[in-house]
Amino acid sequence: MDATAEANAAATREDYKSRPGALIWFFRKSRDRWKSKHQNLKAKVKGFKNQIAAVTKSREQWRAKAESAGEQVTALETENAALRAQIAAWEEKKKRTREVAR
Repeated sequence: MDATAEANAAATREDYKSRPGALIWFFRKSRDRWKSKHQNLKAKVKGFKNQIAAVTKSREQWRAKAESAGEQVTALETENAALRAQIAAWEEKKKRTREVAR
């Protein structure tokens, strides 16, 4: 195994025509660019995940408020209908007492 690794290393050294210092600089720069790009993308993904969580939470809160308001509207409409029925009954009673009084 060691013999093949050494043979591959020697073969790759001979494949490059540039001086080793220039290659080291180029590969390090390439690696650093890749790392930077990866870190920026990772930060963007985290930001998007946080935004999704915040939007989801906000949407749930608004949904709860809307449902609560809908229930309140239904209750008030029921109460309003009952009060209108009471008024109608009261007016009917008042009308009958006027007719009886005549």
